[in-house]
Amino acid sequence: MKPYIYGSVNWVHIINLIETAKKIEEIKNTLKTFTSEWKKILFVATKLQSRDIFARLAVETNNFYVTEKWVPWLLTNFKTIKRRINTYLKLLRDSQMWSFDVLTKKEKASKMLELSKLDRAFKWLKNMKKIPEVLFIVDGVYEKQAVKEWNSLNIPTFAILNTNGDDSVLTNIIPANTNSVKSIGFIAWELKKVLWQVKEKAKSPVKKIITDKVPVVKKEKE
Repeated sequence: MKPYIYGSVNWVHIINLIETAKKIEEIKNTLKTFTSEWKKILFVATKLQSRDIFARLAVETNNFYVTEKWVPWLLTNFKTIKRRINTYLKLLRDSQMWSFDVLTKKEKASKMLELSKLDRAFKWLKNMKKIPEVLFIVDGVYEKQAVKEWNSLNIPTFAILNTNGDDSVLTNIIPANTNSVKSIGFIAWELKKVLWQVKEKAKSPVKKIITDKVPVVKKEKE
């Protein structure tokens, strides 16, 4: 991360905000391109400072997110994870239709406990039918398991990295303080600008323009 460090004071690294601004614009343009091609982003932000911020960003821009805990092998063994998601959806339907009420207290408690665990893991992944095309991570060091899975699948991965990060294992990074709520919130707001713009554009009605001319039939002289 040396190219993104301005200097240090009392052994604390100071990030070069000019480089941060450049990287924000680069990633904004890249994500805008991806989303305009209907590619979905999976936001991974299990760090306490970033959970609410990126959960809101994902919901508002119609993307997926993981904020409680990274599910091991979520990407590399998606077939198995998909079965777990289907189990979660079945339990969710059963609970909404009061199907648990016919069970014994012990059976009902067991079902509710399993539903609670699956809800924390898959609540905002339940509509994910396939592996997302883009990954965005808050703190690549903190989310090293997610980065490791990316390396085996070659999925474009972007991350906010602090000065202890490694940008060589990611597609592109934003150097920033990953422990600061204000810093993370500002970056999320900047990303939302382009993601929201693409989402709103997709909602606008498309007018069909007919360019084919109607052939004119000349009437022959009698």
